[in-house]
Amino acid sequence: MVERILAAEPVSAPVEAAMRTVPRELFLPDLPPEAAYQDQAVVTKRDIYKNPVGSVSQPSVVAAMLEALRVEPGQRILELGSGGYEAALLARLTGRTGSVVSLDLEETVVRRTHECLGTAGYTGITALVSNGRFGFGLRAPYDRIVVTFDTPDVPQDWFDQLVEGGRIIIPLHLRGLTHTVAFAKVGGILTSDAIRPFAFGPMQGFGVPRRTTVTLAGGARLDVGPDQDVDVDALCAALAGPRHTVGTGVIVAPDDTLLLSSLDLWLATAQPTLGRLHTDTPTYQTGPVTETIPPGAPAIWTDATLAFLALGHTTGDGLEIGVIAYGPDRTRLADQLAHDVRVWNTEHRGELPTIHVYPRGVVEKSPPPGRRFDLPSAQVLISWG
Repeated sequence: MVERILAAEPVSAPVEAAMRTVPRELFLPDLPPEAAYQDQAVVTKRDIYKNPVGSVSQPSVVAAMLEALRVEPGQRILELGSGGYEAALLARLTGRTGSVVSLDLEETVVRRTHECLGTAGYTGITALVSNGRFGFGLRAPYDRIVVTFDTPDVPQDWFDQLVEGGRIIIPLHLRGLTHTVAFAKVGGILTSDAIRPFAFGPMQGFGVPRRTTVTLAGGARLDVGPDQDVDVDALCAALAGPRHTVGTGVIVAPDDTLLLSSLDLWLATAQPTLGRLHTDTPTYQTGPVTETIPPGAPAIWTDATLAFLALGHTTGDGLEIGVIAYGPDRTRLADQLAHDVRVWNTEHRGELPTIHVYPRGVVEKSPPPGRRFDLPSAQVLISWG
């Protein structure tokens, strides 16, 4: 497993040593050993609605997050969302002089984490039932915090419990899109230095801002931010009407997730509205929404018009990004989205922005240019160049 990960995700010697040392099969006792070493996430618990509430993360994702976290011996680490495997890796990296606290809202998940850690011999890790939104002030401050669930907010407690100069990794869910971001805390502000297109299960518990998914016609679903309004009836009516398509001339490889992540973030800063459009497989050819960029397409909308990205003509180098639009304003909206894709291609292709997160009420004297987004507990600024 480690050899396959290293081929795709080079990591430092300490992270490699930890990955080789911690036996993943002990944290997945219900699986055959060979299955435990596949590079995939494994759901360990679901709620009554069949939604995953406990899991052991994909090893290559864990390796990338550990590398971005930059753990050093003797550090105090807080893990929000518990599975046991990553906590053991963190304990290996921080060593006997460090400490790891792992929190999860689900009692059965924490009990299972205790059992697996005990079997693997990692008895010094503190695993507790607690709402990760509030961190764990009794052991604060922490040198490193790692969040293992998608979150549409950055709570004040995370700022307060992270030391100045510390690092935190957050799967930030913004405008229907999730990007896992590594931040350093400098001057009380979080500033990104690594962004990856990794997504996790949603944040659970009291006080969590709810994500909004609206169901449209033809099996389509639009995942939007809580601050974005959608006229569902009007968009459903639009999808029943004629469509307008525009090519962009921009070619991408559909499996280049990091490149597509760059495009997602550019559109989030360029467009006043942005969400992600998902379709069920049977509707790709039969419904009003045709094949889009998996696992969903960046989409923009007005009151009664919807436009989204789609993969078009095949070329020798990949697929052309096109735009499909429905509704009375479909020509203008499609041209607008296509223009922004072309601007990204000429000015920002292959780049990633810098993401700054400010606690509520904090105003920087000379903030960099960019687009601001209000979260319940913080403000996000995305800047390019």
